[in-house]
Formats: sequence, structure tokens, C-alpha cells
Amino acid sequence: MEKIRTVFMAIVGLAAVAFVTVFAASIGLALIAVLAVLTVARMIAFKLNHAPVPVKTRDCRKRDGMRVWDDGRGKIIDL
Repeated sequence: MEKIRTVFMAIVGLAAVAFVTVFAASIGLALIAVLAVLTVARMIAFKLNHAPVPVKTRDCRKRDGMRVWDDGRGKIIDL
């Protein structure tokens, strides 16, 4: 009877250790997954934050509205 109780307690103890190990591993994997998602989101946000903004320069304005040329007698500015 004593041996059966000892074997039973050993099995229960091993099951408890296995349960705690699996639980800790699952919590660790969940934490790693959350950190990975946050890291990817931060990288995407960083790339979107530094996207170039289109700016019109003086050269673009010259092509759009104002034209300047020289006809030989002087410069002509067409607004």
C-alpha cells in the first residue's frame, strides 16, 4: 500500500512539473509573439513617418506657369 501511494505521488508530482513547464513555455511564446508584432509595427510606422513629401521647387513653377526665354533682343518673361 505504501509503494502504491509513493508511485501515485511521484506521478502527480511529475504531472505538476510538466504542467508548469508547458504553461511557462506557452506564456514565453505568447510574449515573444507580442514583441515580434510590436517590432514589425514599429518598423512599418518608422518607414511611413519618413516618407518623402512632394514639394514644388522653383524649377517646377517655371515649367507650370512662368516661362523665360531670350529672343535675341532681350529676355521675355511669360507669366
